[in-house]
Amino acid sequence: MNGYALIVVLGAALLAIERLRPGRALPATKGWFARAAALNAAQLGIVVLGGHTWSVWLQGPSLLHIDAQLPAIAQGFLCWFVGTFVFYWWHRARHAFDMLWRLHQVHHSASRIETLTSFYKHPLEIAINSILSSTIIFVFLGASVEAVGWYSVFAALGEFYYHMNVKTPRWTGYFLQRPEQHSIHHQLDVHYYNFGDITWWDRLFGTFKETDRFTAQCGYHPGREQRLAQMLVFQDVNK
Repeated sequence: MNGYALIVVLGAALLAIERLRPGRALPATKGWFARAAALNAAQLGIVVLGGHTWSVWLQGPSLLHIDAQLPAIAQGFLCWFVGTFVFYWWHRARHAFDMLWRLHQVHHSASRIETLTSFYKHPLEIAINSILSSTIIFVFLGASVEAVGWYSVFAALGEFYYHMNVKTPRWTGYFLQRPEQHSIHHQLDVHYYNFGDITWWDRLFGTFKETDRFTAQCGYHPGREQRLAQMLVFQDVNK
């Protein structure tokens, strides 16, 4: 089973788990499942496209050469770990600059924080994320092609985990971002704190906020979440 197929299987399993043991009641949102299915399918399509285009083009000279020193699974984990630092700052930039926020606002429009929300993103944002990942993997770290599958699995599991609608043990939050913590990031009129896939960078740079139980509303004020077409053409629906 290749990395992409494994991610789909894992995603389906996690969807089932959160349906059987939900962490909290989620709001009924008109059109949510159709929109989420469409954008998750776009995510998969763009990542597969990237595997045949920019991921290939970026292979070649690299700053480091971890492919000569580590097995593929360790390379994949190291790429993911380094990537969490880079993406922490990329995530903060998407909140700090207006044009980047217009790109990122699709993800924050969701009032339901669950596994499907993980890749509910603007297609252009997905493409940029994929190009950035390939740059980290090949240009900076010099990982092997085999490591890409492992990187993709680690990255997808991280995204799935901190968006899942399940209750999680507090101790996992010393390293991984818990869904209870990341829900603060999506909270109505907050949209800040807990930017990272792991909590270390938020703790180090002063953007960490803890909670054991999240009950607030997420997303935007009523009616704005459904304005997906406007968000896709970079109109800020909160202005």
